[in-house]
Amino acid sequence: MQQLEYVRMAEFEKNFWWHKGKLFLVKNLMQIYSEGMKRPLEILEIGCGTGEITQSLTEFGNVKGIDVSEEAISFCKKRNIANVVLGDVNNLDISGDKEKYDFILALDVLEHIQDDLETMRRARYMLKEGGYFIVNVPAHKFLWSEHDEALHHKRRYHSVEIKQKLKDSGFDIIKYSYFVSTAFFPIFLIRSLTTLFKRNAYPKTSYIVLPEFLNNFAIKVMSAEAKLLTKMKLPIGTTLTVVARKP
Repeated sequence: MQQLEYVRMAEFEKNFWWHKGKLFLVKNLMQIYSEGMKRPLEILEIGCGTGEITQSLTEFGNVKGIDVSEEAISFCKKRNIANVVLGDVNNLDISGDKEKYDFILALDVLEHIQDDLETMRRARYMLKEGGYFIVNVPAHKFLWSEHDEALHHKRRYHSVEIKQKLKDSGFDIIKYSYFVSTAFFPIFLIRSLTTLFKRNAYPKTSYIVLPEFLNNFAIKVMSAEAKLLTKMKLPIGTTLTVVARKP
């Protein structure tokens, strides 16, 4: 991503409805799938970004973050997240991390990586037997827009594609669902109009700042969605969430 986007991310992560919704989702999934596991858990976040979720995961155990951006790592250190590594997970020496982690998370990360299959294989290598790989990726190729270009995405995913790639990498699919369902149609409309009528020389993400009362309402909706997703598969959304397990 462009450095400016990390600055925007760090600001929006504090209270923007989309980021808060992802945080609700991750914590709900961690609580469900870590039930009965011995604490503290060993957790790795691939593509930790500015560290909002990385920091929240510390309530479950020992957390390590990896990111390719010096800017992102700098934000993490400002949050006093000590165990962060600068580098590309596909190029790092992971021989010392074989079967180390109970959970590995790649949240809105795989779409940035050219060889996403290699990342999945490496995640499997680093997971303990029975460990979980929690993945969020942008859904629907028809939603491709300037937003994706600003974030340097390589692709958006079809549900069949992400599930098959995980299976080919040696994972069992435990759960998958769409997420950000309630906002799907407004986002689809905005992205479509932007693609048709407004192209910037330098692409920008499509963060739309809502009035506080509307943003707070959207946060409540996302919290409800995150709880609902743990009980059922949501039929539509802008994000695909998959929980995969190493046999």
